Amino acid sequence: MQASQETQVLIIGGGIGGLMLAAICRKLNIACLVLERSKKVTPAGAGISLAPNALRVLEQIGLYDDIVRHGQSLDRILIHRNQTRWRTLDFTCVNAWFGYPVYSIERHHFHHQLYKAADGDKTVLLDSAVVDLVDDPADRHVKVELANGSCVKAQVVVGADGIRSVTRRILSRQAGINGKNTIRFTGRVHMSGYTAPIPNLGPKDLGVGNWLFYDDSILTTWPCIDNRQWFIGVKAADTQGQEKIDRSVWAHTTPDTVKEAYGTRFHPFAESGQFKDIVDRSERVIASNVFEEADFPTMSKGRVALLGDAAHSMTSFFGQAIEDATELANSLQSYFSTVGTKGQDDGLTSSRTDSSKLGQVLSDYSARRGERAKALVSFSRNYAKVHTGTLGYGMGPLVRKLIYAYLPEWGWMWALRWLYGYQPIVDNVEPSVI
Repeated sequence: MQASQETQVLIIGGGIGGLMLAAICRKLNIACLVLERSKKVTPAGAGISLAPNALRVLEQIGLYDDIVRHGQSLDRILIHRNQTRWRTLDFTCVNAWFGYPVYSIERHHFHHQLYKAADGDKTVLLDSAVVDLVDDPADRHVKVELANGSCVKAQVVVGADGIRSVTRRILSRQAGINGKNTIRFTGRVHMSGYTAPIPNLGPKDLGVGNWLFYDDSILTTWPCIDNRQWFIGVKAADTQGQEKIDRSVWAHTTPDTVKEAYGTRFHPFAESGQFKDIVDRSERVIASNVFEEADFPTMSKGRVALLGDAAHSMTSFFGQAIEDATELANSLQSYFSTVGTKGQDDGLTSSRTDSSKLGQVLSDYSARRGERAKALVSFSRNYAKVHTGTLGYGMGPLVRKLIYAYLPEWGWMWALRWLYGYQPIVDNVEPSVI
């Protein structure tokens, strides 16, 4: 890496949100770089569910066709209580209501497609751990210092570095609130994996998901291409020892880790009826503690903005990074269109960044997006309580059965309209142009 580089937008974190923002910036001709602390592109997780609120903008930037080719739409869901089937839920109506279905796809594949859309190693700088940033309003650039001793300067810095965000910790420290942590442990652990094709499944099983409610845990499997399965198990975590509470992703997770928790549980797609058959087909597995936001700090400070879990951690039932990246890109496009952007050959604009104006643009993004994020965190938290049967006053199991066994499909669509019906896109850009 050069001793010092300059760009318009510097993104800290090469996850889903950071790469999505970089891909949009590239299409908008806004110069950007991504700092990723890992030494190689290492997607976290096993699979990912892409819903209509994300798919519209993904189609706009040209990734939807690849998702259709390499993913699998969720068409039906078999819902069980232990071994008793409650119902089969028709999910094809999502497409009719919201214009897109729900797709499941291998997270590694989707991550690499975003990486390519962001222009790969021309944009993403690996082995670039951030140690500090300086936002002096009198300076044209925000300066970001790296562990290797180099410095990158940018007119805007975006922290997209996840639940343990370095960007957020630096801003907290500079604000004099060292050690402030606004995330809390939910008491749950997720164990997930992505499998090879399940040999005993056939064409009739394509697009069929499974939601299983056991007495002490839940398990969902999502259909992926060629009858592969992406599974997520949710159960109470072992909270003996602070180190077990503080960990995010567990180290040294193996299929045996998952089978110890779920191996003998019933699953309708398992040849023997026990979930261990599915786990044995795993190509990768992961376990992680689940955290959620306890407070809602601002999503920007000066010329530094936050998106995704770096801004507001939430349960992993729903994500927000693609929405955040889209709306932040619109704010940046609006700002740079007034001060000049990077042309094809003229390099970075010579216009001096108006830090006050830019700070106001990011503050407006924070206020607008922050309200949506608060509502999304609340929606996710309440959904998690319904899904796990843990609503208060002992009503959890009853409410869960009423919803999952009896609520008609139109009721599901009505409840999801707030989530799936909100479909932000990049302003002033036609899909054919991108």
